Order: sequence, then structure tokens, then C-alpha cells
Amino acid sequence: MSKKKTLRTLAAAALCCGALISAAAADCVGGAVTTTAVNLRAGAGTDNAILFTAAEGTSMIVESAPIDGWLRVYVDGSWGYMSADYLDRAEVLDVSAHGWVSGTEVRMRAGAGTDTAILRVTSYGEAVEITGVAGNWYRVNAGGQSGYIRSDYVELGEYSAEPAADGGIGAKVVSFAKQYLGVPYVWAGSTPSGFDCSGFVSYVFKNLGYQTNRTAAGIYKNGTAVDKDELQPGDAVFFASSSQAIGHVGIYIGDGEFIHSSSGAGYVTINDLSESYYTRMYVGARRIAA
Repeated sequence: MSKKKTLRTLAAAALCCGALISAAAADCVGGAVTTTAVNLRAGAGTDNAILFTAAEGTSMIVESAPIDGWLRVYVDGSWGYMSADYLDRAEVLDVSAHGWVSGTEVRMRAGAGTDTAILRVTSYGEAVEITGVAGNWYRVNAGGQSGYIRSDYVELGEYSAEPAADGGIGAKVVSFAKQYLGVPYVWAGSTPSGFDCSGFVSYVFKNLGYQTNRTAAGIYKNGTAVDKDELQPGDAVFFASSSQAIGHVGIYIGDGEFIHSSSGAGYVTINDLSESYYTRMYVGARRIAA
């Protein structure tokens, strides 16, 4: 398989993580059922827009640790946040969702564990119908069979890479990265529950089959150097900070813009390289996906 991500098994009907302490503790997967009608919101708080209201008894996929009492969930084709006070958690639950395989040569197994038989090997971007969760595994229908795939090798929603002019991997990197716009900045975060700058960049590349170092300075040692006037979508761009020669990293998306997890903004956002701060602190770029 092309990527790895540490996940923790949920205890049935209990929150898997008590606090957002570290990247490892922040990554949770499981299911939940609403105990009453609950609003799905755009962010973790009642001051965020209501996307829709889920009826009592609605099943959903949970993919985050609590953030101030809120959980990031996927329900009815949408990502959003719900108050943990109105959800009953379960390790095993029937759900209904669609997704796609986000790794190469990912194995679909007969049961929710690596000790079970391999039914088939999937391909990157292959569509799957998700029918249930079992701890860190999704029960899926794919390729005319029913089986299980680890949740860290499945992205929820429809696969739609934005084609680049050259049809290269850079378009896939950009498309994959953009789906996390708005995800909160979390120090040491490296999952969709929350990212720091290097956690976001390493997560994106690893999901597309490219292993990188974990820190901004470490990622600067990966790939090959690229001149600023030769940047292509998908290149990693690096910046100094007040205390580090290389203290920040993002991903170039084209048209002079880059996507990054910004501690200043507090979430994954897009900025322009021509902005004074980023022009002044720019260090260089590396081509990791080629």
C-alpha cells in the first residue's frame, strides 16, 4: 500500500479521544447516531452556518476527535460539525455513503482486519459504496464484491481530479489538497481533524503515494529543487519564519497562489506568493510528485 496513517480503535458508545492532545490522539474513525434532531454546521460552534438538520436516528461517519465538544462528521454527502452531546457513538454501525480509494494497490479484505483474507486489490480513484463502519475499517461494495478497506485508504465523496494542462500528478495533488480548505490549524496536527503546515503537506503527498519527512525543514530535503519562475501546480513551497530558516511550507496551486495550513488564519487557506510577507520570507520550492 502507498500510504500509512496511525488510527486508534474506538470503544463502543464512547469517545475515542478525550482531548486534542497530539496528531496520533486526534485521529478517530467510527460511527454515530443522532439522539434528537441535530444541526450540521460549517464549523465547530453555534456561530457557524447551519448546513442542514439531521433527523433523530440519522447514522453518520465520525472522523475527528472532539474539538471543544464538537465532532467532524460526514452525513448525507456533506462534511460538517455536530455537537457531541447529541450523538451516540458506536464502533460498528451501518451507514450509507460513497467514496473512493485514495491509495495504490489497496487490499480489500473479507473482514475488518489485516489477518483476514484478501478478496481483491483495488486501484487508485476506484469508486466504493460504503455500507458500514467497523472501528477503523469501512465495509464497502466495490468491483462486484463486498468487503472491508481501512478507512485511511478511502476518501469520502466523489473522486474528481482537476485536470492540468499536462495531465500530470500536480493536478491530483492540488485537487486533493483543496478538499481540506477550512480545516482547522492544529499544532502538530497531521489529520483532517486539524493540520499544522507540514502535517498538511505531508498528509496530501502521502495520500497520493509520496512519502515525505514530517517537518517543513525535513520536507525541504525531499524531491528536487525548483526555481520560483518554474513553479508548477503540486510543488511544495517553503518560507522562513522569525525563528527558523525554514519554518513554513505549502503547496503551489498555480496562478501565483499556494494552499497551506496557516496558523495566522487558523485554518487551511489560499494565499498569493506576491503578498509582501510571503515574498519577503520565501525560501524556495521542491518538486516531490513527479
